[in-house]
This record gives sequence, C-alpha cells and structure tokens, in this order.
Amino acid sequence: MLRGRVLFTVQGGKCFSNCLSRCYSVSSGSGSDASHKYSSTLRLPKTSFPNRSSSELISSKLLPQCTDEVYYSNLDNTDRELFILHDGPPYANGELHIGHALNKVLKDIINRFNLIDGKMVFYKPGWDCHGLPIELKALEALRKEQSTRVKILKSQLKKTTNEQERDSIEHEIQQVKRSKLTPSDIRTLARSFALATSEAQSKSFQELGIMGDFKNPYKTLDPSYVINQLYIFKKMMDNGLIRRQEKPVYWSCENATALAEGELEYNDNHNSTAIYLKFPIDTTDLKELSSLGNKVNLLIWTTTPWTIVANKAVCVNSKLDYTILKHQSEYLIVAQDLASQIMSLKEDIEDTNIHLSGAQLLNTTYINSLTGGVKQPILDGDHVTNVAGTGLVHTAPGHGNDDYWICLKNGIAPYSPVDSFGRYTQDVPTSCKDIVGLHVLKEGAPNVIEKLKNLGAIFSIQKNYIHSYPYDWRSKKPIIIRSTPQWFINIDQIKERTLKTLHDVKFYPEKGFKRLETFIQRRQEWCISRQRSWGVPIPVIYEKDTGKEILNDEVIDAITRYIEDAGVDSWFDKNCDIRNFLPESMKAESEKYVRGKDTMDVWFDSGTSWHLIEDFLKQNGQDINSRNYLADVYLEGSDQHRGWFQSSLLTKMAICKDAEKTISPYKKIVTHGFTLDEKGNKMSKSLGNTLKPQDVINGVKSKSIPALGVDGLRLWVAQSDYFTDVAIGPTILKHVAENLKKIRFTIKFILGNLEGFSMDKSVPYQDLQLLDQYALSKLFSLQQICKESYSEFNFSKVVRYLNHHMNVELSSVYFDIVKDRVYADAPDSASRRSAQTVLVAILQSYISILSPITPIIAQEAWNHAPLYVTDGTKSPFSKGWHELPQSYLRTDLELEFSQLFELNSTIKVLMDQGSRVDKTIRNTLETAVYLNCEEGTPVWDLLQKHHRYLSDYFLTSQVFINQQHPDSTLPYHYEDKIQLNGGTIDVHVVQSSLHKCPRCWKYEVVPDHELCHRCDKVIN
Repeated sequence: MLRGRVLFTVQGGKCFSNCLSRCYSVSSGSGSDASHKYSSTLRLPKTSFPNRSSSELISSKLLPQCTDEVYYSNLDNTDRELFILHDGPPYANGELHIGHALNKVLKDIINRFNLIDGKMVFYKPGWDCHGLPIELKALEALRKEQSTRVKILKSQLKKTTNEQERDSIEHEIQQVKRSKLTPSDIRTLARSFALATSEAQSKSFQELGIMGDFKNPYKTLDPSYVINQLYIFKKMMDNGLIRRQEKPVYWSCENATALAEGELEYNDNHNSTAIYLKFPIDTTDLKELSSLGNKVNLLIWTTTPWTIVANKAVCVNSKLDYTILKHQSEYLIVAQDLASQIMSLKEDIEDTNIHLSGAQLLNTTYINSLTGGVKQPILDGDHVTNVAGTGLVHTAPGHGNDDYWICLKNGIAPYSPVDSFGRYTQDVPTSCKDIVGLHVLKEGAPNVIEKLKNLGAIFSIQKNYIHSYPYDWRSKKPIIIRSTPQWFINIDQIKERTLKTLHDVKFYPEKGFKRLETFIQRRQEWCISRQRSWGVPIPVIYEKDTGKEILNDEVIDAITRYIEDAGVDSWFDKNCDIRNFLPESMKAESEKYVRGKDTMDVWFDSGTSWHLIEDFLKQNGQDINSRNYLADVYLEGSDQHRGWFQSSLLTKMAICKDAEKTISPYKKIVTHGFTLDEKGNKMSKSLGNTLKPQDVINGVKSKSIPALGVDGLRLWVAQSDYFTDVAIGPTILKHVAENLKKIRFTIKFILGNLEGFSMDKSVPYQDLQLLDQYALSKLFSLQQICKESYSEFNFSKVVRYLNHHMNVELSSVYFDIVKDRVYADAPDSASRRSAQTVLVAILQSYISILSPITPIIAQEAWNHAPLYVTDGTKSPFSKGWHELPQSYLRTDLELEFSQLFELNSTIKVLMDQGSRVDKTIRNTLETAVYLNCEEGTPVWDLLQKHHRYLSDYFLTSQVFINQQHPDSTLPYHYEDKIQLNGGTIDVHVVQSSLHKCPRCWKYEVVPDHELCHRCDKVIN
C-alpha cells in the first residue's frame, strides 16, 4: 500500500485530503535509496488537467464551448423532445446584483440538465424595457447632464467680461433650466437607456455561463413585440373584457400614475394619526333613540382622516348588534362587541344598555359637519366587522374599493377632490377651500384634523398608530387610493376558467399554488392604464368635446397598422396627423378626435410574452393543443405570484373564447427566495452588505470574499435551499471554495490514473473485483438520486449527495484502497484494469452530474479526457447523460461492505490507540490483523469471501483468519471484540513479522528478499 507525501495538494476536509495524501513518494530516513531505485517503476498519476484554470482560458475557450456552441448546436436536434423554460424579463434599469445571478443560474441549471438528458432546449432571454423605473433613470441621467452643462456655462460666465457673450451664456443657462421634454423626447431617452442597459446586462449574464439565444433576445420595446401586444389587447376587447370607468385605484403621488397591486410593497411600520370621529345621526325615524335628543352620534374610526372631505356615507353591518354609549351629555353608537374597547378610551363613558340591530340603522341619515351639514345615508356593508374600530365605517367612494362598490350599488358616484400629485383640488366642499393645494399625506391631513377639532367632531385621537400600509415599490413612498378614469380588464369574467387551469400547474414549492390561487381569487379587475409616456399605448381614440372613448376593431386595426409602418413613437408625436390613426370612416371628421395618452401596465407587457413561445411552437410544427401548455417551466422570485406568474396566466386566459380549450402559459412554476447576508439581513447599500456577481467571481479582499470563478458562483447557487431566502457571505463562500477544489482534484485524480487504459482493456462487470462492483453500485445510487433531484429542481440535494459520495465513498474508501493497485500493480494487470474500468465510469457519471451546475469544469475535464470517454464529442452535453445499467445496483454487496467497514472501524480504533496515544505504531502498513470467529457462521463466510482483499480494505499488510494468536513478545498487541452479523469476531492488531517493501511500502517482504512477491513479479 503506497503512502507518502501529497501528490495533489488540496485544502479542505481531512477525509478528502487524506485520500490524495497517501500517494507514493521518496521519504527521508532509512530505505530512501531503495525507494529512489524503484520510484520510476510506479504508475503515479499523470494528467494535463490543471489545478486551476486561467481566466483567459475560460473567457476565450471554455465559456464559448459550453454556452454558444452547445446551445446553437442543440437547436439542430429537432427530433428530440422539446423543453422550454420561458425567461421572465428583468428590468433593463441597472447593473446586475447577486439576486440576478441566483435567478439566471437556477434557470441555466434546469436548461442544462434537460439538455444533457436528451431534450432540445429553447431558451430566449428577455428584457422588460418599459415602465417608470427606466423612464426615471433616463430623466435622472438627463438632469445630471443639464446640471453639468449649467456648471460649465456658469464657469464660462465668470471668465468673460464681454457683455454680448455674457448675455448669450445667461440666455443659454435659462434655456437649459426651463427646458421641458415632450413625450417623444422622454421616449427617445428611455429607449436609449433601456437598450444600453439590456446590452450590458446581456454581457454580464453570458459571463455567468448562461446558455441561451443571446443573439436573438426578446425585448418588450421591439416593434414586433409591441404589435403582438396590441393584437392581444384587441382580442381581450373582442371578448368583452376591456372597459373604461372612473374608479378608485392605487395611486403614486410621486410619479403621478396609477399602480397595479403587483407594484405595491407593504410597510408594516407605517405611522399614521388615527381618529375617532362623531357624525350626528338623525334620530327622527328611530323610536329607540327619540328620547335621547339630538346629541346622538355615529362613532367611526379611520387611519385616513384626509379622506373625510370626500365622505359620502357610513356603512354598518346589518347582521351586527349595536349599543349606545354615553359620554358626558353625548351618545355614541358603536358595535356591541367593540363597546368595551371604546369605553377604555376615556374614563367617563357608560353603557346605556340601549341596543339596536344594524338593520335598524339602515335608511337613516347623518351629517358630516366638515362638508357643510348635508344629510348622508347609512348603508349596509358586509366588509364591516366587529374585530377592530367601532363597527361603523366612514365611506368615501372615491378613495376606497369597498366604499366604491357599495356606493355604486346605491347610486352614489365616486368623488375624489385630489389631483395626480396628491394635492386637494378646487372640487373640495366650499367649507374646505382653504386646504386646496395641500398634500393629503403631508400638511393636508393635520389641517383636516384641526378643522374637525374646531367643529367638536373628534372624540379621540391616536397619534403614532403603527400599522401595515401600501407603498409604491419604486419611490418607496406611501400611496393613496384615488378615483380617476382608468382602463380595466374584467377578471371576474375569466376567474373560473383561470382557477381551473391553475389546478393543472405543478408548483415548486407546493405552497406556491395556494399563494397564486389566493391572489387570483381576490382579484376582481386589473387596472392596466398608466399615465406615463414610456410604454405601449392603449390604442383608443377620444371625442375631443365629450371625452367619450371610441374603442372598436376598426380603430384598433387602424392604429396598429400605422404603428407597424411608422413605429410606435408616431403615436406620441404631436406633429403626427391624427388621421393616420383613424379608420376611413372617421377621417373626414378627424378634427373631432384626439389620441389617448395612457400607456399599458408593464405587467401587461411582460405578461403577454407567452406569445413568443406560441410563435416558436407553431414555427416548429408543434401541436399546441395536444401539448396543453406553452412553456415547461416558469422560474422567478416568490414576489412574482402577484406579478408575472399572475399576469401571464390572466392575459393568456383573457384571449380565449369561452368555448375554446384553455392552454396554460406554463406547466410548472418554480419560485426562489431573496438573497440575504450571513446574518439574515436584506442586502442594501446602507448596510454595506451588497454583493455583485463579479465580487464572487473575482473576490473582494476588503470583504474577505474569496475568488470563486464562474463555477464557484454557480455552485453557491446550486447548494442553496433556494425555495426559501438564500444567505451569502465570506464564511459560506469559503466553504464553497473548498468544495470546488475537492471537485477539481477528484477529477484530476481520476484523469491522472487512466494512463495506459483503453475501452478494449476494460474488464467485464462479472470479472471486476468485488470492491469495484461495490463502487459501481454506490455510483449507480448516486446517479439515480441526482437525476431525480434535478427533475424535482432540488439542486442542493444533488450537491449534498455528490459531496457525500466524493468525500466518503471515493476519498475515504475507494480511492484510498485502489491507489495501491493503480500505482503498483502491473500496468496491464487485470486488477489495475478493473480499477480503471470503474474510474472511467465514475468520471463519466461525475461529469454528467456536474455539467448543469459547473459547466466550465465539466467542459475542461472533457477537453482533457481520453477519446474513449468523450466518443469524439465536443461537449458532455452532446454525448448526453451517462446512464449506468440497473444491474450495477447490488444491495447484497453493499450490505457485505457495510459489515466489513464496520469491522474496519473497530480495527481503526485499535490502530489509532497505537499511533496517536501510545505512539507505538508508526504506519498502519506495519501492522498485521488477526481475526478469529466461529467457522461456518455468516460472518465466517463473509471473511472467507473477501479474505484475499481484506488487507487492502483495512489498509494493513496482512490479515489472518483463525490463525494462532501472535506471540506476546511483539512490541505491541491491541485487541477487541465486535458483534457482527450474529457472530463474534476477536480482533487483534500486532506488528507484522515481515519487512517493508521499498517499492510499495507494504510489510510483505520475507527474509533474504528485497521486494515483496507482488512487486518482484512486476519488476522481474
């Protein structure tokens, strides 16, 4: 058994480094001359596979080999089963962060597994290029440019005394400051920004080893994409799903635009001033209250006091019971179940024990003293509960969805005296004209509260009330709900079919189904209009005088045809004649019409990207109806349940006719969490814990981040339990670095020990040594587990099982044992070829398992592998997954070896006592092991079956079974007993009576001989 210095140096776990450290070399001390004499006769590992790859080699050769070359050659395999992962387009609005890498690498692992598994993979990367974030980034860049220009001009102004020059410069400064952008200007800037950013992101994605059609990506600003989107809009209109109405919508005051629910974030620590407010009730029609006089009030509670100016009703629940509380000389109507909470607000409140049902309060009226004393109705609302508040709800149909629907049912129109920037308008009641121009969430709310105080209408104030409140996900500012004319898709009309289709989709993790189902169930409609310039226009014409919309097939077709010819920017060009967009029947009176200014929600843009998959399937002769879905997989962050996953399904369902078969845009949905630092904190610039993909690839010394290279970054992604949030930091990445080295040196060890082998020298399975058959059985199990785990998107399980196999089955067992054979046995011996046969199978299986996760290492190994491994193919993806036959699985053999390794554990304890504690054993090869057990027992049969190889398994020089105990005069003697397979084995470890072989270092040399019998036979 060959032991000595490290041949391939590795850092990391001891079990791995021990395997590679016990390789032959010349040692110092006695016998060194003899060792030198025979070192050249050993077959030590030899390979050109390097310890680490150079960045130049990776960028110039390995990356192209395992990305573009692999992907585009794969498209020729049209006879294979098709696999489609549809790319949810990232925003083209900045540099990549580590979350982008997590997302794209996960997609790439899925694609690569399906490719190596024999499918044809279609993956078209995409970019979401419209919307407010990009528009704002473009405008920010312009403002910086203008600011720089003003500074330059002011500097020039200081340097000149010439009056004419000064006038000219001052004039230019004023022009720059006053310059306003037209919608066309904004679109030009935004397009330029989006294109530049998407190109930069594309380059960065490709540097991560992402495989796909980057030469032909899709972008939501592409002319063909826009035209398709307009036709999809038309189909929805034909299905009666598109309507315009004035209705409360989520509104961003900072960006002056409507928002979809998917564009909201909820701040659980929002601070509001809540008020308990009194509305005097008309008691005329309520006999129970007639004796109380005119000081009876409805008590409402609200966290949005700024909306009291728009109050139009109070809602109660007809099924609840109400009671009358008395406070000083006033009476308050509240829900009976909430009376105790109200009474805790002040000390001098008492219960009159006068009770009313909610139904009794209906059809009576009250007065809102803030708005001029007009009588307003009390309405029935099932959204009113007895959980919090007072059981009565202030209702403003222009500022709340429940309010809107209830008032609509009762003939009350929405009323919202607030402009697009969140300021009160002249439409406020006459008594409130002094608040015109005030921002409702800033100075407006305190002013309203002060007015109510002066009117004696406030019962109690809760300052610093902390609760959850929606914020604009872009500006990070609180939103308001505001009634404006908007365009909607009727979700109620397609909800049943959508939910039915959703049941055919498989979710990873499973809880994703309930999350998406809940979002859809709760949704009644989708506001798709936005008041911005940078987007796809809603193709509608309005009557100039009345503002009435004209939306029909004729109009949409005319608009779409002209946009297809002249470009979408023509719609926003004020100099472009309106007649260009009108059907022939309307051109004669073109002066009566104007174009709409609204653009579509970006979720509508990206949500309709499934049409690209539909087009690809049709072009490739695929029957979409028999397929039942478009893409095999959608994979995005968990936030996309209310975003892209939802908008994709809704837009697909919305174009189907009722009688048509519904085709889902996806078969499976996979979601991942967000990236956190090692302490569990969200990544943010303020905390200084953000990481870019290049930080992980190249390393950052100041942050103790090791340089992992592309494969190291990908390995971190794969080993993460990405169904939840994923942590990243120096400690985690150092473990990844160690793991990566183990992988590389495992491959190097195998490649280095294949010298002299060819497939015609491979040993048939039945002739392999038992240990080799056992190794193949464990390899088969590993391969099956990994393949199943890939199919279930459980990549961390792949890495976990691969690591265990590499560290335990290979490093600590198989490699440790077979080194002696491959180094010291005759080059062409059956024993050496038996081991090499298995090493080839391990290499082929490992490359198959590693290729989806670490494609660069896999490709590099492929480039260095012998022809009989690659079969002349350029890539492991071309050759496909290396399948091992089912016959390799030998549970009987695995049981035998588990018992032998259990016995070996007892032997190792005895050897450790001698080597580590007593310091009597210098090397386990100097020992001999004596095993005594009852003949004819199962354990006896086991030892006899493996007797020839036991010294190799136990890393000792001789193993004797039921031979006489060694004499007690030997330098040491360690003994123990073990119960194994129903029998008892007496174990004895003693010093070998033979001498050390200078070639293999086993103690098997008999007196008067220089070499052991094996080495003598090999040499001579």
